Amino acid sequence: MKKFFWEFDKRFGDNILVTDADNDLTITYGEAGQISETIARKIPQHKHLSFLFCRNDYTTLIYYLSLLKSGNAVLLLDKKLNDEIVRSLITIYKPEIILNPENSYTSGYTKISVNDVFSFFTADNPDGGYIYPETGVLLSTSGTTGSPKLVRLSYKNIQTNAESIKNYLGIQEQERAITSLPMSYSYGLSVINSHILSGASLVMTEKSFVFRDFWKIFNSHNCNSFAGVPYSYELLKKTNFQKMDLPSLKVMTQAGGRLSVELVKYFSELARTKGFRFFVMYGQTEATARISYVPAESLPAKAGSIGIPIPGGKIKIFSEGKEITQPGVQGELVYEGGNVMLGYATERKDLESGDLMSGILHTGDIAYRDGDSFFYITGRLKRFIKIFGLRLNLDDVEKMIEGHHKISNACSGTDDKLNILIDNADPAAAEEIRQSVSVYYKINKSIITVKHADKMPVTDSGKKDYKAISKFF
Repeated sequence: MKKFFWEFDKRFGDNILVTDADNDLTITYGEAGQISETIARKIPQHKHLSFLFCRNDYTTLIYYLSLLKSGNAVLLLDKKLNDEIVRSLITIYKPEIILNPENSYTSGYTKISVNDVFSFFTADNPDGGYIYPETGVLLSTSGTTGSPKLVRLSYKNIQTNAESIKNYLGIQEQERAITSLPMSYSYGLSVINSHILSGASLVMTEKSFVFRDFWKIFNSHNCNSFAGVPYSYELLKKTNFQKMDLPSLKVMTQAGGRLSVELVKYFSELARTKGFRFFVMYGQTEATARISYVPAESLPAKAGSIGIPIPGGKIKIFSEGKEITQPGVQGELVYEGGNVMLGYATERKDLESGDLMSGILHTGDIAYRDGDSFFYITGRLKRFIKIFGLRLNLDDVEKMIEGHHKISNACSGTDDKLNILIDNADPAAAEEIRQSVSVYYKINKSIITVKHADKMPVTDSGKKDYKAISKFF
């Protein structure tokens, strides 16, 4: 019987699983296996819901492995999450177990100590109820916005996704990844899962990649890979990343939103000259992180593409209920694979539900395929406004501004107003954008508003935060 990645292959025993750079601690797979099994035996074995407050450190990783081994479902939450949001989630979902919390969240819970380092809290009066047995991990769909909407992932989902990523990235035992993204974010979690499956090593740190200390850790521990969202790569270019000496770097990956064609070409060329591989990827939390990828050797020729399906997955384009097979014709991107979620949850009772998706995910993204069967996203089904009878794709407007003006921007609006937020303070630049959008889309300038932000609002996972962006207008 095939093992799940958290059960560890015995031959990995002496491999280093994690180096906690902030605490100067190294733990092997064998050591992690022993302590996680000890914790798992202490945790109540009935199928319960647990909340795990995450940091990029070894204790969080051990707790995560322990919960998977115990068979309990776990909601991964950022330890920096707003207090009010946490309390609301506890009220809605009634977790029986809380791990790694702030003290203020443990009223009504009793502390169970495992040893001097590890402990957890169990509810004094649990009343949550039944949870579908295959439910393994729960992830938020909204980052820090406070929505209780969760993605329900099965054990099969996270295993299948890890196997696919290991396959197309070619992750091997000797490789070492640094934690550049939150563990509670599906992309950051997928890096961890795929490396554990491979018997590879993780270097965990809470330090941000924008500071020198992060890259000192990267070099001192001979890290091989870096994962980033579009905002990460925008900042890397601005901070002269190309001048850094990173001799152990082998792979850079990008997901979490669309990276501009200009930056895809820039980093693929940098990869060629410096001798590392650069992968552009596409996914959704609903697909346990990954749906497609652009093979490194296909860049920059396929810059702008989301690539081909991950191993074991299928991508189809549908319009008005019919599959579109001809190149160049747009429709909704529909993904099929073993990593598609069980379904959503908005309250505790939803955790009783089984698999509502049957391995098929309607992504809500508008896309087409080219003659080589590489896929391209052109917008979102819900990212449209209608102005003077013209149906305007806001993602297309963003791309046009980036392409013509080389300015980072975010577009929002209503059916009588187009709002554009830019990161350039020059009034002349704002007026130039107003003029070009008006001419390009043949709409009156009077309904176009361009404002400036010193820093483009982004979510904790690095995507444009359109809710925060809308407050500028």
